[in-house]
This record gives sequence, C-alpha cells and structure tokens, in this order.
Amino acid sequence: MTKKKTNKKILFLAVWKSRWYILKYYPKMIYMADHPNKYTEQERYEYTIKLINFLLKACDVQVQTYGMENIPAEDGFLVCSNHQEKFDPLVIWKVFPRYIGVVVNDTACHRPFIREVCLLIKSLKLFQNDMHSMVDVITKLTAELTNKQNYMIFPEGWYEEDPFTLSEFKGGCFKSIIRSKAPILPVALIDSYKLFKHGVQPPYNIKVHFLKPITYDEYKDLKTIEIATLVREKIQAAVTELQVR
Repeated sequence: MTKKKTNKKILFLAVWKSRWYILKYYPKMIYMADHPNKYTEQERYEYTIKLINFLLKACDVQVQTYGMENIPAEDGFLVCSNHQEKFDPLVIWKVFPRYIGVVVNDTACHRPFIREVCLLIKSLKLFQNDMHSMVDVITKLTAELTNKQNYMIFPEGWYEEDPFTLSEFKGGCFKSIIRSKAPILPVALIDSYKLFKHGVQPPYNIKVHFLKPITYDEYKDLKTIEIATLVREKIQAAVTELQVR
C-alpha cells in the first residue's frame, strides 16, 4: 500500500469513528470561521483546540511531552520545530499550554478542517515562490512577536521522506527574530512520521521535546543563515539521540 493510500485509509477511519461528533461540532466550527467577529479570540482558540484533540484521539494519537519547563514564562517567542508529517502543527497545539499562532504554507489552508483551523487561530500564510508574501509575513510576524504573541514555524518548509535527517532550515524564517529580539524555542518532534507510515499499527505514540530556549543574547551577532544552522543543529542532535529507527 502506498503512503498516499495509507493516509486516506487512516483519515477515513478517523472520520468514520467520529462521524457523530463531526455532525454535532464541525458545523459550528465552520460558522465560527465564517463569522469570527461574533466570538472572542480565546473562544475561537479553545473551540479549535477542542476539535483538534478529538481528531487526534479519533486517529489513536497519543502525545507525550518533555521539557515543558523550557517554555519561556513571558510570551512573544518563536517555536521552531522539525517537520515529519502533516499533523505536526496539530500535535503541538494539543500540548502547548498557551495561545500560539502558526506560520503556514497557503496550500495547506484549503483542506477541510485545516481551513477552519487557520481561520480561527492566528495564521500567517506563505505563498510558495512569492517574495511579496514572504516580506509580508516577515513584517507581520515581527509585529506579532513584538506584541508578545507566540508563533510556531517549521523552517524546513515541508516534511521529507527521511524523518531522521532534517532538511536545511530557511534563513528567512529568522528575520523576524532579529527584528523583534524574541527568544527561540526549539522543538524536536519524535515519531510523528509513523502516523501515516504503512505497517505501523496504532496507537501512534508521538513525543514532543521542548529544548532549551535560545535567547537574543545568544544569536544577536549571527546572520539569519547562521541562526538557522544553530537551531537546526540543536534539533537534529535531539532527533538523532531520541528517534528510534
């Protein structure tokens, strides 16, 4: 069975298992996404997290967290994670203790459910190979971080077939960090790739490791590509140590 067919099978089973819950709660999610002004930001966030939790439960995903003490006490930081599968942002949202937005590729925002998630939770959308889009996101992300809003980003840009070796991190992802002087919180996702891997049976145990934050003083003299390399090396070291082949 190909990976694409495995993906469809798992998602179909999740939808089938949760069909009554979807009929009850998903229409409201669509309504909230289409009428955001009728709800507070926190109401939209909490309702979305509620449905994310249910979706992951329906997919038989279990998440373990490590290093929660490393999450900065003050808001206004950037979570940088490796990327193994399409559910990675949902896994982080499930366990993260405070509000966090996301920088996301626009192509992902047109799928059912993900569309509503990106409308209900602060999302900065990147259009592939569009420099104007990149500049716009950098400007908005700088302002958001400066205003003490947390965001997550996946600097690899997309997930690869090899979950053990991180792709190159894009230097442009860190321009907002330099301008806002915000801390960086590296995250190592372990085993999320197994969710859609043929032959792996549920439950799917995904581990989220929050590594020690990188402060402005640690990166202030570095170029963006050097910051990207620094963050990648820290996450890669954790993945190499913790990921079981």
